[in-house]
Amino acid sequence: MLVAAAIAAAAQPDPVLDAMKAELQRSETLKLGQLEKPYFISYAVDDVHVWSASAMLGGLISSSEREFRIPEVRMRVGDYSFDNTNFSGSGGPRFGRRGFPLEDDPMVVRQYLWLESDSAYKSALQAVARKRAALRSVTVSDQLADFAKAQPFVLSEAHKPARFDLKAWDDRARRVSALFSAYPALRSSLIELSAMDGVHRFVSSEGSAIEIPQQLGAVQIRAAAQAPDGMIVRDIDIFYTNDLARMAEESALENAARSLGDKVTKLAAAPVGASYSGPILFEGIAGPQLLAQILGRNLHIARKPVATTGAPNQTAMTELEGRRGVRIMPEFFDVIDDPTLPLFGHEEVDDEGVPDKKVVLVEHGVLKDFLRTRNPVRGYADSNGHARVTGGPGGELPEPSNLMVKASETSSIADLRRKMMDLCQQRGLPYGIVIRKLDFPSAAPFDEARRLLMAAASGGSVRPVSVPVYVYRVYADGHEEMIRGVRLRSVNARSLKDILAAGNDANTLSYLENEMPFALLGAGGSTAEVAVVAPSLLIDDLELTNIDDELPKLPLVPSPLLAANPQPTAR
Repeated sequence: MLVAAAIAAAAQPDPVLDAMKAELQRSETLKLGQLEKPYFISYAVDDVHVWSASAMLGGLISSSEREFRIPEVRMRVGDYSFDNTNFSGSGGPRFGRRGFPLEDDPMVVRQYLWLESDSAYKSALQAVARKRAALRSVTVSDQLADFAKAQPFVLSEAHKPARFDLKAWDDRARRVSALFSAYPALRSSLIELSAMDGVHRFVSSEGSAIEIPQQLGAVQIRAAAQAPDGMIVRDIDIFYTNDLARMAEESALENAARSLGDKVTKLAAAPVGASYSGPILFEGIAGPQLLAQILGRNLHIARKPVATTGAPNQTAMTELEGRRGVRIMPEFFDVIDDPTLPLFGHEEVDDEGVPDKKVVLVEHGVLKDFLRTRNPVRGYADSNGHARVTGGPGGELPEPSNLMVKASETSSIADLRRKMMDLCQQRGLPYGIVIRKLDFPSAAPFDEARRLLMAAASGGSVRPVSVPVYVYRVYADGHEEMIRGVRLRSVNARSLKDILAAGNDANTLSYLENEMPFALLGAGGSTAEVAVVAPSLLIDDLELTNIDDELPKLPLVPSPLLAANPQPTAR
């Protein structure tokens, strides 16, 4: 009965989807004089219902509920081999600039799509003309098609609107945020929650028609403190889910808040670390955090768009380009991307209407494949269903879904520490380094991220990894000392070959990828849910260096919490 009901619900007509199909068919007849007609058009409309709230120290800061629709029009003129895209002046998909109607009136929806399609078609004609003009004065080394053909794909799933009790979550945010009152040494703390329920619709002139529900829930718990020398230290815990019925339990949030308050307070009191070169153990969540950056962000090929003579080309090669068939990791590693797994990155179809495919990326340490979209790249003419973030002259960027990193040879965490300390002893190093968490995705202010990028560029690193949050010196007798104020230097995809050993654990990192440096939270307009599952990693020949930055001065007077309770409560 439940299956039959779901099928019946999915089969019910959707006036918005029907209006999209009708206007799409009409837009295929667009033509301006003797100029070419569009050969490919797609419409996407996302219904979004959002609930959000934030609280600090037991007081509610904000609480809101809103609904909106996000339209997107893609228009290509020419043909699959040559069109208006992959050109530095072509722009990307067109997002509606006017408010899209919330009502399901078909004629109102069609009127909106008609205006956007008209503008998109005229812009596409201008772009393809400029592209042809540019090609008269430049030589393109790779003769690639501009768009890959794909079979039509039809998918319809019933959407049952979520019931979300915002009042209950307002109260929960108050209660959890109040726990930070027990940590008066903190400079700031915040609880933020958001819940999104909606529908994704997609139709294309090739015959694809997709209508699927989408949900996303997130609770962020932030804390920051200021060290005696003025340095700001901070950390964040994020609880993601794509099922609003399974938002984080209050007990889990309470435990996270207490742990965060305790650790950030201790971090502010920790000494500043010194430069270090040697083996580093990335323990627990730090393993997938590192691999998300130096592996996950390099598993695609960046296509160089056509540019006018003298114009700068902003496309940078990824670090694994040209290395297919080459060993990039130790032989005991395999890496696959599997969107079918019931993890945060689960997906059935990508943003271009192509079904997601399981991809073997690394086998016995050898790079076998890349994540791809319908934008052909060197050596590949088809998509494997990983167009997940909007951007770039080609329209879409490939991203992982569920990136699974597995090792056939593993060691316990205790054995990894022993291996690290044996290496330190052989090299005369007084201690080894354990990193238990990186700031990825990063909660850093934009100015701080910009300074880190500039400092890394001056040191020869084009793509630095995020700053370590919890770093420990480990001495020969086994005791640990927390340090702060250090960053990793010259860590990149080539560091994967220096992995000495993998742990027998499996740690899961769930995050929103947005193509911004360090996946900065709140930055970028398009996101993709990603899960990375990986073990702890012992890597040799890595460097830590001090963060050389100006430090803010301490407040002139202590915070009211500290003045009222000078002895922090340790939990």
